[in-house]
Amino acid sequence: LKENIEVIPAAMEKVAALRGVSYNWISSGKASAGVVAQEVQAVMPELVTEGENHLTVQYNGLVGLLIEAVKEQQAQIEELKAKLG
Repeated sequence: LKENIEVIPAAMEKVAALRGVSYNWISSGKASAGVVAQEVQAVMPELVTEGENHLTVQYNGLVGLLIEAVKEQQAQIEELKAKLG
């Protein structure tokens, strides 16, 4: 069902460009947490859908980005451990 499958490049760099934020919805005042769609759009535009008056983040797509970022970070940790040990 999928084609053109590629590992997300520079995942740590992309994650570093994003902020996890807390906020209140203007319409209800309800507290929530997430990311800023405009910031996601700048680094992973395929995860943002443009509506009439707003942007929507496809949060499930962030999972793949975070997985690759963790793997990049783990490789850095392993490299540092090898230098120390």
